[in-house]
Amino acid sequence: MAFAVLSAPSANAQDAGRITVSISDNIIVIDANARSGQIDLVNGSDDPVEFSVSPRTEGAGIINSAEAVLRWAPARSVAPAHRSQAFRVAARPTPELAPGEYAYQFSVRAELQRNAINILANSGDKTKEPLVTVRVPIVPVLPVTVYVRHGIEAPRVDLRPLTLTPDDPDSLGYFTAVKQHRDRSFIGTVQVVDAETGAELSRGRLHLGQAGAEAKVGMPRERFPQGKAGKYCLRVWDHFPAQGEPYANVCGA
Repeated sequence: MAFAVLSAPSANAQDAGRITVSISDNIIVIDANARSGQIDLVNGSDDPVEFSVSPRTEGAGIINSAEAVLRWAPARSVAPAHRSQAFRVAARPTPELAPGEYAYQFSVRAELQRNAINILANSGDKTKEPLVTVRVPIVPVLPVTVYVRHGIEAPRVDLRPLTLTPDDPDSLGYFTAVKQHRDRSFIGTVQVVDAETGAELSRGRLHLGQAGAEAKVGMPRERFPQGKAGKYCLRVWDHFPAQGEPYANVCGA
């Protein structure tokens, strides 16, 4: 599973190490097989972290909003040191909701909760009372996108043969994946293999948002030498992780 990691230097110069928090994924897909989903808010730090999850006001790249059919919780949650908390989302489509894909975005923010010492300046009072009110923001704020697919199958892409880039010192070339539905996302698995041996050379998740049209699956030159005998093929699944056999593949010399 892919982890999106936020990290920042320690807030106190006397403290060692780094402050690290992460989310287990930044995409949730809800469909007929799964009416709810979740991600984990992971605290890898030595202090408690408060996560806050709120709707994004701009909704970048969203064509059809899922706000009306979504329920989510919690808005705030404290994860102890080296522990995680779950953020859950559920969809409640109404009978009149038209078939299609709907999307919504959240922002995940993290604040470190650290014990601080209250020192009274210019005072003879030498008592020091520990406080737990100091919070250190951890940036950046990460977006999480939720897709609700109502009354439709998982969207797919069409594949284009390999395009070679002989003048590019870093890339042998790329395959192109083009969405079949312009207002729906694609979240699937792509795999590049040696056509002669079937050996896997690369694999990963391909995500095209609702506003995206196509994507290039690159082939770094150090992993895909042009002089190698045989061909390369791109395989694609309409789920991530991959399930069963790929529904399409395309090869190139």
